[in-house]
Amino acid sequence: MSLGTALAFHVRHPVWISTATGKAAWAFAALFFLESIARASVATVFPLHAYALFGNKETVSIVYTGVALAALACSFLIPTMIRLFSRRWSYTLGAVSVAMCGVALAFDNKEGQVAAMFLRTFGAATLNVSLNLYIMDHIRKSDLVHTEPLRYAVSTLAWIVTPLAGVWLYQHFGIIAASMVPPLAALVLLCVFWYLRLSEKGPIRPGKITPPNPVASIGRFFSQPRLRLAWLIAFGRSSFWVTFFIYVPILMIEGNAGPLAGGIAIAAGNAMLFNNLLVARWARRYSLRVMISLAFLAGAVLVSAAGLAGTRHAILAGTMMVLAAFFISMLDGLGPIPFLRAVRSYERPQMTTVYRTYLDASELIPPFLYVFAFMAFGFSGAFYVLATLFAVTGLTVLKFLPRQM
Repeated sequence: MSLGTALAFHVRHPVWISTATGKAAWAFAALFFLESIARASVATVFPLHAYALFGNKETVSIVYTGVALAALACSFLIPTMIRLFSRRWSYTLGAVSVAMCGVALAFDNKEGQVAAMFLRTFGAATLNVSLNLYIMDHIRKSDLVHTEPLRYAVSTLAWIVTPLAGVWLYQHFGIIAASMVPPLAALVLLCVFWYLRLSEKGPIRPGKITPPNPVASIGRFFSQPRLRLAWLIAFGRSSFWVTFFIYVPILMIEGNAGPLAGGIAIAAGNAMLFNNLLVARWARRYSLRVMISLAFLAGAVLVSAAGLAGTRHAILAGTMMVLAAFFISMLDGLGPIPFLRAVRSYERPQMTTVYRTYLDASELIPPFLYVFAFMAFGFSGAFYVLATLFAVTGLTVLKFLPRQM
């Protein structure tokens, strides 16, 4: 047997990923589900523990702002990291970072809390960029309206069960018990990821292209109107979930409803992600533009109602936020599509990195603004700021998102 023939028998072909879009969609959905377990398990624990450590919502907002600023600065290293070490090793580093957030959280002090928040944010950013590159390689643009809602719908179970489970562990067994979930889930994620052996068939190969200037990438991104609009949509959606995960649990504490009520509200809001099983059909019937603008405008009304209820009627305010989650969760499946359809293939790594700054911006800008909103309007101020953002974004989408996109 020749050397070439022998080597041919040792080629490690991808397991699930093939030309079959259905198989690829389920593979990415499985990865996203496991990643969601790792991140969602501490989504409610973080604000509750931060509130216990720092003592008030204003300081918690400042801490979240500082962490987001640091993560935003580091996120621009992701394209260089992908080019130097490949996507698979960058994805691996992201999973390890999410796992280490649990280790840092277990120290049960302010420094560990801040480190855990940063590691989770940076890990999520790395996983997000790497996975989106794989998706754009293996899923046709015309199929995204079917596959993206599926990915988010499959992850719904993780976002329903694990935040509530995390709060239960935190209340009954302490922070160490709650901090064990991210490392365990991240380990399973890595096992599945390496089993799938995703191929890197896009135009990017490690070490062969000089990394682009991050500042130039920002300018190039925001010079394209469709990418600007895609970023605004993603920023608005993410701002809701940041507000929901951080401030609804604190709202329940300040409204004397208790931390478990916050966990139940988070679980109920995440359950709304199941509507991603239906949004592809709705988008085909009413168009992507109509569905996205409707989600934001309906969300604006309901979040305003939550502001009017405030801490005096915390349960009612929480209910309004859960109802708003029904509409905003549509954007988890539909919101990324304008970007995925608009980005050019040769710019994917750097444009994806700039695009995903919406995550850091949503963790940086709203909490910073909420500090001043709290001073002016009390707890309700955060909801009024968010409702204004939704109204502006919904009207902008209705006017500028192309009908054919």
